[in-house]
Amino acid sequence: MDPILTLVQLALLGFSLVGVTAAEPGLFLPHLLKIGLGLLATLAFAFLIPPGPLLRHALGLHLGVMVLLGLVLLVGEGPGGVRRWLDLGPLQLQPSELAKVSLVLYLASFVGRKGTDYPIVGPFLILGFTAGLVLLEPDFATALFLFALALAVLLVIGLPWRRLFSIVLSSIILALALGGSYLERFRYVAERFTAFLGFWQGRADASGEAYQVVQAQKALLAAGPFGHGPGAGLIHLPEAHNDMVFASVVYATGWLGGGMVLLLYGLLFLRGLQVALRLRGAESVLATGLTLYLTGQAAINIGVTLGFLPVTGVPLPLLSYGGSSLLVAGAALGMLSALARRGEGRRAWS
Repeated sequence: MDPILTLVQLALLGFSLVGVTAAEPGLFLPHLLKIGLGLLATLAFAFLIPPGPLLRHALGLHLGVMVLLGLVLLVGEGPGGVRRWLDLGPLQLQPSELAKVSLVLYLASFVGRKGTDYPIVGPFLILGFTAGLVLLEPDFATALFLFALALAVLLVIGLPWRRLFSIVLSSIILALALGGSYLERFRYVAERFTAFLGFWQGRADASGEAYQVVQAQKALLAAGPFGHGPGAGLIHLPEAHNDMVFASVVYATGWLGGGMVLLLYGLLFLRGLQVALRLRGAESVLATGLTLYLTGQAAINIGVTLGFLPVTGVPLPLLSYGGSSLLVAGAALGMLSALARRGEGRRAWS
């Protein structure tokens, strides 16, 4: 195991246990079990499932995840009539979480085989279908994150600007053509953006759509430098154990604890990019994508909690209460550890 990545993971999982317990004391044991499953996933992908076979079969793996996304639309479950996960008895699997890693694997495999200056119609269509299936759940934020993650990976690895421009232009045209009917059917998306704009303009209804963000900021301000401890009663905050878990962590551990969480994600970002720079081809792209997935999603979640971004519902990797999120994030860190070993071996022979 990579010592830096292991330190980051264990520390963030410790903060996760504190934050979830502060929000919902009754979730301590279930969350501890999910943390254990996430650690098992890390060990499996670090030592038993090497990145090579995953990259070779990346297209098939991602197509399998797309089948699961389609299955969710037929028999999936979720709050308020939405369809987000598959009920597998003791486990509720959320395929959109799997899609974040399988998409990165597919892009890494494609670029590793074809290079950067190659027509990317196939990846663009697969990205579009994947995001489209997630949109229909409906999960606008995750679909947008998948699209942004793919663009970020392609941008960082040096895809020519003309190809990036064509992807963005095509997406904008498609969004303009279908956006009106989508927003009409799923009005919660527009309502969240409206509430966000109202919040920033100082005219948001604190008892309406902006309630969650207002309560999160109250928790952050009330935390103080050292917090109130995990046993203190958290103010009423919807989804405090999941989407708003950063506010719970800060309330329990203080601004000092919140700063440490930010530092840990920063360390993860730097170590992930260092691993990517020591590799070549598909493995380098994979390390880059996994790093951007974990830290990019963390930045979005924390930005929402601080009120800088509209409410998305995107979980905080390694901190939020959610089996699929912890499992996939653990698998991603396991892959990064395996890639780090390969990078160290390559440097030793160079």
